[in-house]
Amino acid sequence: MIFSTDVDFIQAYDLLGDALYDTCSPNAISNPDQIGGSPYKIFYMKQTWGNNTFYGTSVPVDANRSYKPWVMLHWVLVCSIIFPVARFWFFAEVKDANQEILFQYVPGGGPDFWRWVEYAVTSPLQIIIIAGSFYMRETVMLTLIAVVQGALMLLGYVIELEIQGLNTIKVVASYHHVTEQRKTHPRTFTATCRLLFLLLCAYVCHGVVWGVLIMKFQMMVSASSDCRNPSKMPPEIAILIALECFLFSVFGVVISVQALKVILADTLTEEAVERQWISVSAWYSGLSVSAKLTLEWGFIALLATAR
Repeated sequence: MIFSTDVDFIQAYDLLGDALYDTCSPNAISNPDQIGGSPYKIFYMKQTWGNNTFYGTSVPVDANRSYKPWVMLHWVLVCSIIFPVARFWFFAEVKDANQEILFQYVPGGGPDFWRWVEYAVTSPLQIIIIAGSFYMRETVMLTLIAVVQGALMLLGYVIELEIQGLNTIKVVASYHHVTEQRKTHPRTFTATCRLLFLLLCAYVCHGVVWGVLIMKFQMMVSASSDCRNPSKMPPEIAILIALECFLFSVFGVVISVQALKVILADTLTEEAVERQWISVSAWYSGLSVSAKLTLEWGFIALLATAR
């Protein structure tokens, strides 16, 4: 926010505001309910300090630095190779699992912390690359939604821990032949409440991240149309956003379905729990590969379009 009493500075922004109104007024014609004409305005704030009145306006600040999307994409792809190779190398069946081994991948053994670490160090960069595809450049905004996305991934691991806790309760119930009475048990009720609350938090975080991205994208599309811009937003950007939003959302669907099945089950066996985790691991692997390949395709397609 730049404050000034300089007459030339204030007049220059007045002229810019008039030019912006004249250029970006088609929206008022296409949307007659728009109050005040064009929605694109030069923002002013009047502030009085002592005997002087200052006029402030928001301006972009060039930090003389930026991120390199190719470097981010390389990091995502490298992680997408290292983590799956490590999982393959340290793979073990449940019956062969050894608690004394430091690194071990047991798909049917329950939550895998390192899978969520992979997502936490790659998905925030994917979000930044997607945002950059339609010229979203606010450093603070990019940082915040990237951090929310990373925290959402770690929240996924916490949700899986709660699911495993409920699995344990239901397995114990099967050994003791307890069914309906177990649903009202305080431990079961408390664990279910924790799980549902964490899922709700995850939904909110996911909604915030993609809500911001989609809102910003729609604003860019509207600006291109309203402000007499002869160029059009490349369709590859809309396809990329739609596909990535869908794939990221399916992650939430998978973990929600898993949680719902556990909550509704009266009892569970160890074999059923093992099959549950193997199925979920397969879904996550497929979704992770699909999301990263889609991002790579979208980024290269945009470069091809720019040429």
